Amino acid sequence: MINKKSFKSISMLLLTMLSIEFSYAQQWGDYTLYSVQNSSTANLIDTNGTPFHTWNLTGGGTGYSCYLLPGGSLLRTVKINNSTFSGGGMTGVVQKVSYSGTVLWTYTYSTSSYNLHHDICPMPNGNVLMISYELKTAAEAVAKGSSVNHIMWPDKIIEVEPVGTTGGNIVWEWHSWDHTVQSVNFSLSNYGVVADHPEFFNLNYNNTNQTSDWQHI
Repeated sequence: MINKKSFKSISMLLLTMLSIEFSYAQQWGDYTLYSVQNSSTANLIDTNGTPFHTWNLTGGGTGYSCYLLPGGSLLRTVKINNSTFSGGGMTGVVQKVSYSGTVLWTYTYSTSSYNLHHDICPMPNGNVLMISYELKTAAEAVAKGSSVNHIMWPDKIIEVEPVGTTGGNIVWEWHSWDHTVQSVNFSLSNYGVVADHPEFFNLNYNNTNQTSDWQHI
């Protein structure tokens, strides 16, 4: 049985260990990059918190992601308005900015049928992975086996090869809509016992009239 003195000592040791762990977790090499959501700047600071470099950004506030690339340029998401898709994490634009602040590339992927949101991933080959909602009508949802007659926003991932200053080729894409299972409509090709298919998304999991944003990757 642990007495009060021993318990206090163990508690202090755990707090010290946690403090050390959190301190290390906040450091990234010699510098840390941060850009506050909806801001028009990005900052590089050293481990003492001293500013090393600041980017003044144009074209809209930063969304949820900002990455420092080899050579000193930034890759960031930019939030724009979309009348069809709304909610936390919406972006719509990916932008590459040079070390001096010059906009090198602006790629917009936002219509009434799809819209970028949340994170991106710069790839070693220069392409960019992007998360996007794609709108499915209520009729399309029911035809897929949805138990609810409503609009859904399943996620897809696209790999975009930058072209020029505003263009991009989608060289690969993956749709969660193509990887579903449902136990509502036996006449459909994706019908099955949900528990027997962990490799698929259960189309009717957390699927309600209030949940168009079905997955929220």
